[in-house]
This record gives sequence, structure tokens and C-alpha cells, in this order.
Amino acid sequence: MKQDDALKIVKVEKENDDTTSIYFSGPDMERFKNRKPGQYASIRIFQDGAWSAPHPFTLSSAPGDATLRMTIKKSGAFTSSIPAIEPGTPIQCTGPYGQFCKDIGTSKEVVMIAGGVGITPFLSVLRHFKDTGADNEITLFWANKTPQDAFATKELEELTRSLKLHVVHAFSRVAPEDQAAAPAFDDGRPGKISHEYGRLNKEMFLRHIASADASFYLCGPPPMQQAVLEELSSYGVDPGRVDKEAFVFSNPKSA
Repeated sequence: MKQDDALKIVKVEKENDDTTSIYFSGPDMERFKNRKPGQYASIRIFQDGAWSAPHPFTLSSAPGDATLRMTIKKSGAFTSSIPAIEPGTPIQCTGPYGQFCKDIGTSKEVVMIAGGVGITPFLSVLRHFKDTGADNEITLFWANKTPQDAFATKELEELTRSLKLHVVHAFSRVAPEDQAAAPAFDDGRPGKISHEYGRLNKEMFLRHIASADASFYLCGPPPMQQAVLEELSSYGVDPGRVDKEAFVFSNPKSA
């Protein structure tokens, strides 16, 4: 692809100290018009006179959005360079790929469990649900070390106004004296926010999940996934029916 024909970065947005969203668009957007929430893509960015190696990231935007969006956490040289990217920078993008969250919209009761930046496919899903007026019963567990690690919290709070969304923030490294109560809304919204402290466990699931028969989705680092699957199993959920995200390329025609 010629540089002039590439997609272009149109916006760079800092989410928190470690995480940045990039938005991009251009003449090649037609390939992405039928993308599904929760899918991912691979990007190469034109930096220092050359194209970077390809890197896969979730498309955190809703499928109906006019631009593509990726929300990227610093974890190496390439990801650490993301905050310094300037609008107008050429970007190549292949995809979309993946089957994660396939048919999630058909599930009446949905439980989404995220660790850290593993929230990104669920943000795509929730943004899509808002756009389509979904009526699902949704419980989102989001595990972070501290409240400062969580981003898009205002957006998630706003989504509780229009969706039957229960957001459960689980913070593993907050001292008892710093633990705060979740906001209580009295404006008739269908959703709510809860706070838990410690690692995700069976007791948290018992407090916030209405039924082990819900559709379960899990995205996060492998050790976190394994720990959550063990806790879900003790709660009564067969780990084999939990839809788990892993960045494994699939045939775009079947994605």
C-alpha cells in the first residue's frame, strides 16, 4: 500500500497514564463496515520513515462508528510510542478478525469479566448495545489494581442510564481506609455501579450474578483468566462454556 493511500490517525486521546486511544479513518473504511463488536485488527504505523511491524489490538469502537478506535496500554516499545503519535500519521490496518462475543446480542443475560485493558472488547459491545437499544441484562466485572487504572468510568456510568448494565469494579490493591462506596443513583436509571475490593472470587460472583446459566465472556491476561475460570467453576459455571478472548488470527471471511 502506498503511504498516500493509507488510513490516517485522526485523533489521539489519553485515557490514563498508561492507556491511550487512537482513532483512524480513510478511504479503506469500507472493509470494516460489517465488523462485529469485540473483534480485533492488526495495525502498522508509519514512524521514522518506515512502517512498523504489525501489532494486533481490539477495535474498541462500536461497529456503527464512523472511525475505527483502538485503546492501547503501554507494555513495550511500540505501545509506549502510541501517546506521541500525531494526527495525520499514516496507518495500515488489516482485519477485522476474531469470533469473540459472537452472537452476544442474542443472550438475555450476559456476564462480561475483564482484567485491565481486557475491557476493550466489552467497551465495543456496550457501545454497540447503546447504539442498538439492547435490552439485555448485563453484568460487567472489571478487575484493576486501583481506581486510577480504570478508564472510561464516566462513560460506563453514563451507559447505566440507557442499558440494564451493572458495572462491578474490583480493585485488588486498595487499602481499607481508601475504600469508597459506589455511587447510588436515584434517578430511575436501569443500571448501577458496585465496588468490590480484592481479586475476583466466587463470593463476588454470588453477590452480583443472578444465574450461573447466563452467557459468560472473559478477557484478560492468561493468569487472571485461569484464576477466574477456577472461581467460576466453584460458583457452578462450566469453564468450557465461557467465551474467552485470545489474539488468534482467523480467516477474515469467517470473522
